[in-house]
Amino acid sequence: MNSPPARPTSTDVARLAGLSRSAVSQILGGNEDRFPPETRERVFAAAAELGYRPSKVGRALVTGVNDLVVLIVPNVTFGHHLQDGIDRITCGAAAHGLSVVVRYAGVGHASVLDAVLDLQPAAVVDLGVFDAATAATLRAAGIRLLPRSAALTARAFTDPNRAIGAMQAEELLRTPGRRLVYALLADDRLDPYGPPRAEGAALQARQVGAGEPIRVRLPLERAGAARTLAPVFEEGPVGICCYNDEVAIAVIAAARQLGRSVPEEVAVVGADGTSIGQLVAPRLTSVRIDFAALLDVLISDADWRALRAGTDRDATAPPETDLSRFVTLVPGETS
Repeated sequence: MNSPPARPTSTDVARLAGLSRSAVSQILGGNEDRFPPETRERVFAAAAELGYRPSKVGRALVTGVNDLVVLIVPNVTFGHHLQDGIDRITCGAAAHGLSVVVRYAGVGHASVLDAVLDLQPAAVVDLGVFDAATAATLRAAGIRLLPRSAALTARAFTDPNRAIGAMQAEELLRTPGRRLVYALLADDRLDPYGPPRAEGAALQARQVGAGEPIRVRLPLERAGAARTLAPVFEEGPVGICCYNDEVAIAVIAAARQLGRSVPEEVAVVGADGTSIGQLVAPRLTSVRIDFAALLDVLISDADWRALRAGTDRDATAPPETDLSRFVTLVPGETS
């Protein structure tokens, strides 16, 4: 097997340009102003011919400035809204010359922490994965965390998810006589979003004097979903709050297989407000979270500027504190 070609180095560029390695390193490192235009042109032409790309890790070792940001994402099933949020983070960082590496974290995230400590990035953006002890370890290592307020980070991935569960329960309990069920995803991966959604539904049920919701874990296939839900359906009309729209569609498929009508016997509310949920029949009632807009509150342009400049910012929460306002009901025909 042939090994891949070696990556060109600044030494290779210097050799082709006929210049010293020191001069080439300074020009490629951004200190080209002290050199004549013709010297700079020779270096850039040689670099282009060789396909040379500077090593950001190497530059960080030399300059002490790291422009790498690690984005920690829970390894869960998620819709396009979370994807939009990830895109918002990468674009915001790129606008200030920062590079983002996405790392997915499972239930045991010790290996993720080790990898982050090895990289020594300028910052870590945590989308609800790390606990307080892990966050403290990162800060002790001189790595900044975004969102910048630890209290705000905890709220950001709890409050809106509780609001989703509460809104689902409120919609389903508008019709009297329904028993409330919360359908979580049957998955062994890390799930920081499902439990607070179920808690929000339970809190809403208590406020209106309804019974405590039954919790079930549902596989994303019809036969397994039907087996799980058959005993639940035997007890009369139910309202099922679902972890996301995929789980909601599995509930609808199971109800059809078991001969139950939607929404008369089995009412369903999903989460994420996906386009697929709006294409199924009956059209899915869901709850949408504007995750990209939420991230704009949690991580501002000023945060990226401060990070790029290596300056500190006040660690207090921004003025916008009602994080549940990013959650809205998507009316449908299943509730």
